[in-house]
Amino acid sequence: MIRDYLRRAYRTALPLVYARTNFKLFLKTSFLDIDARLRHMALATDFFSSVLQPVPIRAPFGKSMLVLAPHQDDEVIGCGGALALQVQAQGGAFVVLLQDGADEHDAVGMSRQELVLLRNEESRRAAARLGIEPPRILGHADLAANARAAAEEVRTVMVERKADAVFVPFILDGHPDHRTANYILGDALREVDFSVRVFAYEVWGLCIANVILAIDAVMERKMEMLACFEFANQALDYAHATKGLNMYRSRMLSAGAAGKYAECFFEMPREEYVALVDRLRAAEPRTGG
Repeated sequence: MIRDYLRRAYRTALPLVYARTNFKLFLKTSFLDIDARLRHMALATDFFSSVLQPVPIRAPFGKSMLVLAPHQDDEVIGCGGALALQVQAQGGAFVVLLQDGADEHDAVGMSRQELVLLRNEESRRAAARLGIEPPRILGHADLAANARAAAEEVRTVMVERKADAVFVPFILDGHPDHRTANYILGDALREVDFSVRVFAYEVWGLCIANVILAIDAVMERKMEMLACFEFANQALDYAHATKGLNMYRSRMLSAGAAGKYAECFFEMPREEYVALVDRLRAAEPRTGG
């Protein structure tokens, strides 16, 4: 069955590989037809990289770029290069931190409040390195339990900032808070009446990349920003791992394009993104009796 599905997906996707204008058709005829198990399999095997060639994009991504970060450092790991290039292009840029980032406080021998303060300060330092405003801190300890309130807060920020480009972790990313961030954004976007481009970025897994951004010009600045997150880097060298990811992703730049570092994204317009979020949320396993 899986072999038949792969053959069918390949035949469906191949004619569309170089045309981003046809990407809505691609979603309707292939990606949205895959059940949840096969979606995760496709993500784990990087299957779509063999049939999709991401389209190069440039900053600015809109007049006002908004980055939703479930945790402090996601905003730089996933799209620090895009943020830096947006600022270089004199476009607006702003970060919203959704969760308080302190679930590990017991393991590191700190109170929750101590760890919250430490991690928020690291995000402020990273923003200062870039010369943008300090992040808006929502600070929800349990993001899933507060998703409805967070969606209203995000909607308010989007309207205030007139955000026409929003960056969020890829919806199939393995971290549950990253999936919840998409449910929050989907609900927020349902309540706005202006055009928004949604860019899904990579943190814990690869996205199905349909656009790619060369970030060589700002890679040093991105590394400076990553170095601000000392707490996270003590547990895992995120700076090193992220640099490696951006080096690896440069292989997807089109032939002849110069670039040693790249960030990949899954871009969708608002209406299609909301529909996708609804489909994937409906596929979540149900718990309880």
